[in-house]
Order: sequence, then structure tokens, then C-alpha cells
Amino acid sequence: MGVVAAVSLAVALLGAVRLGTLPGTVGYEDAVGGEDAVHVDGSADGDLTDVDAAPEDAEPGDAEPGDASLGRRVDAYLDENFPKTGVPGVAVAVVDSDGVRYLRTLGDCEDEHATFTIGSLSKSFTAVAIMQLVEGGKVNLDDPVRTYVPECREPDVVTVRSLLNQTSGFGYYDSLSEAWPGESLGSFSYANANYDLLGKVIECVSGQSYADYLEQHVFGPLGMDDSSARETGRADALGHRDYFGLNLSDGYAHVDGADAWGGASSGYVRSSVLDMARYLTMYLNGGEDVLSEGGVEALFFDRVPDLGGDSFYGMGWTSYYWDDGELVLSHDGQVENGVARMCLLPGRDMGIVILGDASDYFGGNDAFFQMANDIVSLAVGGGATGVDAGLRAQAHAQANRMLAVVAALALLPLALLHRWRLRLGDIPRDVVLWRLVFVHVGLPLLLWWVPDALLGARWRDLLAFVPDVGYVLAAAVGTLVVTGAAKVILLVRRRWEARAGGSTPAS
Repeated sequence: MGVVAAVSLAVALLGAVRLGTLPGTVGYEDAVGGEDAVHVDGSADGDLTDVDAAPEDAEPGDAEPGDASLGRRVDAYLDENFPKTGVPGVAVAVVDSDGVRYLRTLGDCEDEHATFTIGSLSKSFTAVAIMQLVEGGKVNLDDPVRTYVPECREPDVVTVRSLLNQTSGFGYYDSLSEAWPGESLGSFSYANANYDLLGKVIECVSGQSYADYLEQHVFGPLGMDDSSARETGRADALGHRDYFGLNLSDGYAHVDGADAWGGASSGYVRSSVLDMARYLTMYLNGGEDVLSEGGVEALFFDRVPDLGGDSFYGMGWTSYYWDDGELVLSHDGQVENGVARMCLLPGRDMGIVILGDASDYFGGNDAFFQMANDIVSLAVGGGATGVDAGLRAQAHAQANRMLAVVAALALLPLALLHRWRLRLGDIPRDVVLWRLVFVHVGLPLLLWWVPDALLGARWRDLLAFVPDVGYVLAAAVGTLVVTGAAKVILLVRRRWEARAGGSTPAS
């Protein structure tokens, strides 16, 4: 009884710590549902270049650094803080409308052509492609999605615009095959399935695969020669998954499909820091070679409020304002083996991208985004808080202790199996059976149930994003079931032996 309670508590706590911060391919949690989303027109908030102010944490009198000063500041910061993140490789670029102002690669990212899986930064590419089709008269944002995707089963309330703004009501963990409007319909609620379905719109309208379309209409015109949305070759991108605090390059490659959580159009474009620098420069030049200036503004300002915060979600971009009113456009990405952030400060004619080749939901990702925040601040002349070197170590120490407890308690019945067999004659049969069912049927079912029922995550995502936790829990379930099966065999054998001897076992 005590063992069961201890295991249940340990798993529940572990799940709350680990999966409660499992965002998959984005830095968003689900927003609270509310009234119909309000579209904010760009003209109501000013255009893209009407603000030029310092960020909240910039020191009084600080000016935006020149290229040489910027390089010295960011280099010094990275030299000190990059090792504290635990990320094996990082690439950073700062651009303006004329091109690259600063670019550096660190760790196992050997040069500016090394590719990363950029996570939900991919959504902006999908939004660009949709807007190209809109500007070409091939797509209407307010048409039902099934106008363009014949096999689409969603009702007419799911429009192209609702997918772009993430107001379709789809669930956060829904795969494309599971997606259906829910209670959050009409309000911002982040879901990869929105952009997976937009990928289908692009394919059906253009007659090309999503990867082919991007290569011809986005990557090609921008000279993004390192970039790809193809499933083949994903394992070639830099990437590490976390195992008990160790970032390991295990060759993991996400597999697309209707049952997968996310696909190329929602989170699995591969790109290099040089290509992403070119991509951000395009926006600062009003969509040059890819979109009209009006199309770019629509991506940013045709937006809905995130009811869970002070930001807005446009079409593949988050927007918010610093306290002094300066507009910031941003998006984060987090996939199984990589993290990323891109940021546009149009009032400063500045874009920033930071790519990392590992994903660690026990402190490592938090450390990466601490570093990303500081780089943005330094780029605009502000200060930096620095990365907390103990953040990741402390989180992993706590997590590994919990995992060790789960593993030990799951192994305990197996370790005591011989003792259990010797004591069978001293324990009433119904007590034996009750304990057997409780420990070896009930507890495995509870462990199996925890990720989905309590936390909303699927086992597929648990094993992909936090494999150490997934494998320990799966091994615990398997060990308890196998030990239970062994006990059943011993009970049956004991009964047969008793019958053969002409007596009835006491148990």
C-alpha cells in the first residue's frame, strides 16, 4: 500500500514538473477561451517603422551599438554565457535591411551553413506561402478550409484565417487526424494542427508538395540554399535530445503524418543561421522578392489577442510592446532536438535570430531563452542578466532523483519476488490476489494513464520530447506487469503442486 502511494506521488510530481512545461514546437501554453477574437488592423496600431525607443531594460542614455561595438558586446556575452546553457551548438545573427550586421556560430555548429530544425519558426514560412496565394487570388482568408482541401472534414467555421490566427478551437496536443473545433473556438489557442492543415491548403491549391512550394517561391527567391522542408534529410540537421542531463546526438528525426504532433508546415523546416538572416532581412525590406509590403503588414497586424497575456498572435508571428510602446515581433521554436528564437524590431530596422541544437525541458531550454533575451537586449544597447549556471543542474538533479525513485519502487516487487514466494503460505489467498491486482494491474494502468489523463500529453510526445522520462515510466510499467505475470505463474504452479499432492494450499 505504501509503495503504491509513493510511486503514484512520485510520478504525479514528476509529470507536473516535466510535462507541465512541454510546449513541443512553440513557447506557448494554451490560452484561456473567451469571446470571439478581435482582429486588430495595422492602421490602428501604427505602421512598422513609427517607433524608435529603447527597451525596458536598456540603461538611460544607451544608444543602439554600431557593428563593431555590437560584435564586442555579444561576443563577450556569448564567451561567458554560452557554456552555461548546456546547449552543444548555437548560432546567432543580427541583421538590418542591408544584410548581416553580426553572425557567430559556437560549439559544434561549425559554420553559418550548418542546419537546425527551427521548430515553430516554420509557421511563419507557412503564413508567407498562404499570403502569396492570397495575393495571387487563389485563396480567400475567410473561406472555409474545406473549400481548398477536399478531404477536410472540419466544419465551415474553420476558415483559413482561423488557422493562421490559431482561433479554430483545435486542441494543443491534437494531431491533424484528431483536430476538431472545441471550446476555444474563436479565441487564440495554440495548436500545431492549425498550421499542419494550412500545409494541406498550400499543397492542394498549388499542386505542389509543401517542400517544393517553399523551395520555388520562398527559399529560391531569397537565396536560402541551406533550407528545406523535406522529411528526408532531417537527421542531417544538428540536434540533441536530453537523457538524464546529457545532451546526446541520437539521430532522432521527426516523422510526419496525420497522426503526428506537428509536421513540416508547423514545426520542422530546417535552416541555417545564414538563411534565417536572409529571411529576416526580407521582412525589413517590406517583403522584397516574396511578398508585397501590404502582405507583410497583414502577417503582423491581422492578429488576435492572447487572452493569457499581453501579446497578440498574427499569422505565424507573435507581437507585443515594450513598456515604452516599441513594437516587438517574435516567435519561439522548441522541437525534440532543437530550440530557436527569431525577433524583429522594425522601428530599429533590426532582426535577430538565435538557433540551438538541443532541447532540454529540465532547465536547458530556460537557459537558452535566458541567453536569447539577453542577446536581444544587448543588440539594442541594453544590459544583460546572464544565464543562471545552476538552473539546468538543479532541475536535472531533482528530476533524476524522482526518476530513480520511480525505477527503484518499480523494481522492488521483482527484487522481493523470492521472499514473496516463500511467504505465500502465511498470507490469506484473497489478500494475495488483492495485492496482486492492486500493484501489478492497477499501478501500471495508473502510470500509463498519467501523461494523457492528468497532463494532456500523449505517450508519443512523451517518448519523443522527454525520452528519459518516457523510457523510465514505460520500463516501470513493463517491470510491474512482468513481475505480476511471474507471480501469477507461481500461484498457478503452487496450486497445481498442491492438487497433485492431494492437499489445498493455505493461501
